[in-house]
Amino acid sequence: MKGYLLDTHIFLNAYSKPEKISRKITRIIMGSSPKYISAISLIEIAQLFETKPKEIKATAPLSTFIDQALSDLQVQVLAITTDHAQRFYEIQLVEEHRDPFDRIIIAQAASTGFTVLSDDRKFAHYPISLLSNRD
Repeated sequence: MKGYLLDTHIFLNAYSKPEKISRKITRIIMGSSPKYISAISLIEIAQLFETKPKEIKATAPLSTFIDQALSDLQVQVLAITTDHAQRFYEIQLVEEHRDPFDRIIIAQAASTGFTVLSDDRKFAHYPISLLSNRD
């Protein structure tokens, strides 16, 4: 099944700062293909709400903000499964990339075959399908 897995920052920017998203990725997000965000991204968003509230610029409580973004972007939450945990364990780290949020997203993409939409240059070093917002 073809689908797209948005990394946390693509999801946040698509919702609150769409001018930061490339035309190519905007077309995908606005299109009818299945789109997902990792359950771990919800935790990362909560962390960002706590540590960088000015960067998020939310005008609603966390759960309302997330629910509205999911609805507006028509994105589904991808639960973390035992297969994803196994892939997380198996993935070889590259370039001292120790971000556990990213590693889980990468593991989910490797398990599902979904294409990741990301700004992060380190994602390109992993054996996953990737569309960069920087292209």
